[in-house]
Amino acid sequence: MVVFRGLGWVLLAMAVAAIVHDCLAWWSEGSFRLMPLGELWSRFDYAAVHPVQGHPSSPLWRGLVLPVLTTPALPVFTILGVILLWIGRRIGSRTDPRFLSSSRPRRRGSSSLS
Repeated sequence: MVVFRGLGWVLLAMAVAAIVHDCLAWWSEGSFRLMPLGELWSRFDYAAVHPVQGHPSSPLWRGLVLPVLTTPALPVFTILGVILLWIGRRIGSRTDPRFLSSSRPRRRGSSSLS
């Protein structure tokens, strides 16, 4: 479960990086657009994306790869990160109700207002 939580936090950090990139691009270019996964992947490893783009006529490309590569990175990273955090949550660690109040019982004494 620790692996799921770790990957979830990494994906949420990538979502924050993606929104910072998109906002900086909006500030410098003047138009807001979300960066697709294909553009992000090509920025990291162009050689891996280039051979794949040479075969756009295959059904695998049109049915699976192209829709994934055109999906914006921000919602993908956010949704997958939240799902992984939810899968890796600690089921037995619930907040103790006494946490909200004091841990010691209060004594009720008579108070004199004289």
